[in-house]
Amino acid sequence: MTHDYPAPTRTLGAEYAERLRRSYLNFRWPLFLLEPDEQTRPCLENGWTPIAAAAHVAYWDNFQLRRMQAALAPHRIEPVPAPVETNDEMAARENRSWDTVLGEADEARQELITFALSLTDEQIEAEYDDRGKRGRVVKRLLEHMPLHVTEHAVDVHRYCFSLDRWGRERLLSFYRRHFNSLLDAITGLTEESCITVPVSGDWTVRDLLAHILAWDEYVLELIKRWPDVSLPDSLLDTGTSGQENGSENDLSHWASGDVDTVNARLQEARAGLSMIEVLDGLATCHRRIANRCGRLSDEAMRTEVEFDVGEKGNVVNLLVSTSAHTADHAAEIYAARVDGRLVPIRLPD
Repeated sequence: MTHDYPAPTRTLGAEYAERLRRSYLNFRWPLFLLEPDEQTRPCLENGWTPIAAAAHVAYWDNFQLRRMQAALAPHRIEPVPAPVETNDEMAARENRSWDTVLGEADEARQELITFALSLTDEQIEAEYDDRGKRGRVVKRLLEHMPLHVTEHAVDVHRYCFSLDRWGRERLLSFYRRHFNSLLDAITGLTEESCITVPVSGDWTVRDLLAHILAWDEYVLELIKRWPDVSLPDSLLDTGTSGQENGSENDLSHWASGDVDTVNARLQEARAGLSMIEVLDGLATCHRRIANRCGRLSDEAMRTEVEFDVGEKGNVVNLLVSTSAHTADHAAEIYAARVDGRLVPIRLPD
């Protein structure tokens, strides 16, 4: 799993840190879907193995970090010599373990993020000597490194979320299994505990389920339109909400504003729902998503569209992402049961 990097405050360095964080997580999280034999198989579009792609990202994160550090402190840090092998040659000889490479990649990206957060605006904007030239090397590399990992994320996503890799039945089974796991997480809990005991910050089980419902409803609206999903201009205006536009199915309900603002608005809109109403909504929404996906053509399933600002993928990507979101919150409920915050009803023997 990746590090859960905290969202930084918005200085210039923090803005670059957030780009580094988000771009890396976009590359990293689909890798958990790979089977062991896929990790070392040359299955990516560029002919590389997934482990080689992760090693490549780690190598250049380390390399460019040292390069920026050397520019800032040329008398204390030796410049990094350019590699003598090509990227393809390094990828072909990668033979370390999966855990070793991913650990190195996680650490390298964390060091880049920490470095970005340590910089003042003046240090980022300044010019430095680098490879016989003078320029804004720190700023240029901070802008480049999120783009670099994003390029490789495209290859990872196209393989991990390929319909040919998944197959329609396996995909829908995966989606149903994670929904059923969520239901298992709440089995035996009293309604009182579900609406009073905090399990994720201040959120109760009911709050978590309402949150999942809100984003499942978004997925349903996307699937209804797929692949003709066109994001309205209001999504680009963080001060406008779907409610203000007067459309119940306006996608800007879910995408106008930062994540915390959107989640708070969605939660407020569902604050009046009872536990039963939330569960009924989840079951209905889940069933409708599965049914509509079952009716989509293979061509439509494979079509990549932008379903959020800056986020593009096919139906496989959408359903697997949704399942991962559900699983993350189900894990919080399971954790609350394990540590005794939630105690299920015990039926008599």
